[in-house]
Amino acid sequence: MDVQHAAYLFAIAVGFVSAGIVGSVWAIAMDEEPRLARLLDPNPTLMTPLRVLAIVFAAPTTILLDAFDDLIDRPLLGVPVLAAALVWSFFQGVFILTQVFGLT
Repeated sequence: MDVQHAAYLFAIAVGFVSAGIVGSVWAIAMDEEPRLARLLDPNPTLMTPLRVLAIVFAAPTTILLDAFDDLIDRPLLGVPVLAAALVWSFFQGVFILTQVFGLT
């Protein structure tokens, strides 16, 4: 495996781990899952900006879980959803590695 490919996989792993941590902490603290459907909440509160941040950072894991369900039921929809989860996780991992840890 080339070093560049390993870096891509590491960025994806960092994105998924951070998404899982954020989603778990939000679920424990607020007693609700950070699902994408909650972005359309008709009754915003003072916690709405924090909810949006939690949903955005936890999105790779929620999208991945939806992708696994779609891969079984509707494979033509599941593959693009799986690709979206991987891409989102990659960009989130790159953001964390470059902005938080200063890796280039």
